[in-house]
Amino acid sequence: MFPFSVFHLDFGEKLDVITVVWRKDACTGPQALSITIPSLIVALTAGFEVRQDYSPCWIDLEKEVMIITFSVAWVEITLQDINDNPPVFPTDMLDLTVEENIGDGSKILQLTAMDADEGANALVTYTIISGADDSFHVDPESGELIATKRLDRERRSKYSLLVRADDGLQSSDMRINITVSDVNDHIPKFSKPVYSFDVPEDATPGSLVAAILATDDDSGVNGEVTYTVSEDDEEGVFFLNPVTGVFNLTRALDYEAQQYYILTVRAEDGGGQFTAIRVYFNILDINDNPPVFSMASYSTSVMENLSPGSAILNFSVTDADDGSNSQLSFSIASGDSAGQFGIDNSGVLSIRQPLDRESQSFYSLVVQVHDMAPLAASRYTSTAQVSIILLDVNDSPPTFISPKLTYVPENTPIDTVVFKAQATDPDSGPNSYIEYSLLRPLGNKFSIGTIDGEVRLTGELDRETVSNYTLTVVATDKGQPSLSSSADVVVIVLDINDNNPLFARKLYKVEVEENTLTGTDLIQVFATDGDEGTNGQVRYAIMSGDANNEFRIDSVTGVITVAKPLDREKKPSYTLTVQSADRGSSPRTDTTTVNIILKDVNDFIPMFELSPYSVNVAENLETLPKVILQVVARDDDQGLNSKLTYVLVAGNEEGAFTLSGSGELRLVRSLDREAKEQYTLLITAADAEEYLE
Repeated sequence: MFPFSVFHLDFGEKLDVITVVWRKDACTGPQALSITIPSLIVALTAGFEVRQDYSPCWIDLEKEVMIITFSVAWVEITLQDINDNPPVFPTDMLDLTVEENIGDGSKILQLTAMDADEGANALVTYTIISGADDSFHVDPESGELIATKRLDRERRSKYSLLVRADDGLQSSDMRINITVSDVNDHIPKFSKPVYSFDVPEDATPGSLVAAILATDDDSGVNGEVTYTVSEDDEEGVFFLNPVTGVFNLTRALDYEAQQYYILTVRAEDGGGQFTAIRVYFNILDINDNPPVFSMASYSTSVMENLSPGSAILNFSVTDADDGSNSQLSFSIASGDSAGQFGIDNSGVLSIRQPLDRESQSFYSLVVQVHDMAPLAASRYTSTAQVSIILLDVNDSPPTFISPKLTYVPENTPIDTVVFKAQATDPDSGPNSYIEYSLLRPLGNKFSIGTIDGEVRLTGELDRETVSNYTLTVVATDKGQPSLSSSADVVVIVLDINDNNPLFARKLYKVEVEENTLTGTDLIQVFATDGDEGTNGQVRYAIMSGDANNEFRIDSVTGVITVAKPLDREKKPSYTLTVQSADRGSSPRTDTTTVNIILKDVNDFIPMFELSPYSVNVAENLETLPKVILQVVARDDDQGLNSKLTYVLVAGNEEGAFTLSGSGELRLVRSLDREAKEQYTLLITAADAEEYLE
């Protein structure tokens, strides 16, 4: 039995097990009753905030409580709140549009987050996590979003704030995207304070002649600019595009009628704010008149010795245009390739460089004048013909035109014309007549004709003595006073092949070992020739004494070398006849003798010509020692290389024989045929070099 018909219980909304403690009077000790209420758990798990109408909550435990003794009781349950719900914003993201220029402290938005808990668990505080850029602030208790400084769309047009609602334990965030909308707080601004345009008077009607630009920092309609001409264009010469700000010409211009236009242009935005400026159009003159000479052609005569800088003509030229289009520039277009004349921009023709009638006696110049229009392509040009005649002055000495170098063979006969001097004088009359003379005759070898300038040989020449002469020829004109000039003429005496190429020695001797290698230089012969050129060039050749061509000679240097292997034993010496010859058309020659002696080299092995030898010796000879054989070997070498020594090297084990150094074989002990009937002896022959080794 329950001691009470109704139990009053307070527990947290998340408990799974309810323990009821009661005392029965008849019992001596307390008894505990554990009541498991799954159905209640389901309801409570749903949350206190969901079913707060269960206060008091009456639960019939008869079906749910399993006890040994059935009793029925009512349980009154009061649920206590815990902080298990976060504050919740109405939405996770909010897009908000705010006009610019909102002042400091203006309320932008009221933030509200709902928390299902109650009491202290439902107290919410608000903060801005990011994106404020010091422009926004939120009241932590009221949730009012406030602008902390004046917003300016032109500085920043968008913000993205992350705000948080926090109940002390749990929180939630919301993203607020703020767009700052435009307010027409800017007036249009032109790119320049004043516009000035230059328009040529020949601009085509309809062509684009100028463009202006105004900008407005506002957006949308407030930033759209429209252009208008407000005044000063009664004639409608210029059309202004209201959208682009481009000016088009509506009709032809005439600089002579009007030189400039001044317009007032207005730029207005969609909100009604505007700015006005001045636009100046300067009409540019077009060059449409050519310069005009006062005469079509000019002619003058001047002395050729007129000094540089002297004026010879002054041109009068007019141009109907104005300004730079009427300013003139003169030049010499042709006829003065040497630049001897000059003309300034005032039209004065003068001498720039000294003139010389003898070089050029007449000039035909084309003088050109053009205006100074800024565009070169639009300039006008006019020309005039100018004839200039130079009057002669005797100022030119004779000038040599003949060569300054001549060649004479050394065997040229006396009185032969070896050279003819020629000079010209560009002057005329007596000033151009010329006489010739030699300034310093050299050794009475040459003379010159006064009128014809022929230089003749008056003495014999020898190139080997004097190879060249320098004659100074003077040409003098007949002017008053006379002018003269001189020229050095070099007379080169040509060689005649009249000298033999002579050897320095008539006999050359050389000793060389017979085993000298092929290509080895043995000796150099040398010959000199007093002639020059090919006549003095010497070539060498072996004429005789070398039938087998064991030697060769360098035809240019005269070096004799070994051409084939030599063998003293075949030929111990050579006597060569060497010839030197020059390269003249009729060569001259000389000869010399070259003796080549071969020195012996031990290159032969001694050879027994009668080997093998056979000797019969009687046994039991009593007269001993006895010469029984003379061996002879041959060595074709010379000297010590051919001196032989003989040695008994084998077959004489019993000592019955001896051999002298000269090759005598002696029997020194009696022989017994019955004991040994034949002896085979080995004898060697060695020359001195081999023996010494």
